[in-house]
Amino acid sequence: MTYPYHENRIHGTSVFHFQVYSQYDKDGFYFVSQHWHEELEWIYVESGMLHLTIHGKSITLKEGEFCFINSGELHEIKSVSSSFHHAIVFNPHFLDFTLYDTCQHNFIRPITNGNLLFPTSFSVFSSKDREQVLFHMQEIVKLYRTNAFDAPLSIKIHILEMIKLFFQKNYFLKNTIFFKRKDSLNRLKQVIEYIYKNIAQPISLQALAEICFMSPNYFCYYFKQEIGKTPVTFINEYRIEKACEMLSESNLPVSAISLSVGFDNFSYFIRKFREYKGITPKEYRLLCTK
Repeated sequence: MTYPYHENRIHGTSVFHFQVYSQYDKDGFYFVSQHWHEELEWIYVESGMLHLTIHGKSITLKEGEFCFINSGELHEIKSVSSSFHHAIVFNPHFLDFTLYDTCQHNFIRPITNGNLLFPTSFSVFSSKDREQVLFHMQEIVKLYRTNAFDAPLSIKIHILEMIKLFFQKNYFLKNTIFFKRKDSLNRLKQVIEYIYKNIAQPISLQALAEICFMSPNYFCYYFKQEIGKTPVTFINEYRIEKACEMLSESNLPVSAISLSVGFDNFSYFIRKFREYKGITPKEYRLLCTK
């Protein structure tokens, strides 16, 4: 499963811009490629294990663990075994008050304007606070599923309780991305968009480096620092994920799928597919049709 690089879908409804996505993956093939969106995304794992890459840092979440993805952060999500997780997604401005007051100024505005960031990893929390955060997340998911009349109000109360805890315990992080770094990150996002749009064609490091106005050698270093893997690995992984989509959604021959996702060497495609998925393309197709 892959999403577009810049996800701009509407989450929730026109009167409640908030949504919870629950994902059960029985085979360990769940994958959301590198993308970003304006919304905040809070993830907690109910069972199994997830591997995430957020702003170039690798995080493994096990049962009962959670993480926070801030607005605009590049991130990737994948599982390697059976898992069940929930993603709480909403725009930061969902928190705004119509009447500007001291609460809006001191606590909400720093979040919505990006001056404060939610901590990515659950590991920064004390064990007691970790339990409290997980409780709020679990309650939010339950409330969202009830469709009760007062559920939206209760959901907002739980979110605000979490924000209060973060301010009390100083868990928020100051956003230290300066304009120069922000510009280079925006160019990196253009690189990823270029890869997604040209996945069926040969992609050279030179072409990618030119988008960032860098030498190929420095670009490879920079890409690895920000994404958590080399450009070649990133391209191969995305090609394999596109092949997975086609294997599950079409009857095209495996050799034709290999070519359509940019592998001109069929043996290399089979080898890489097995490397990333642990099975052959034909075996993957059989699992998807069961």
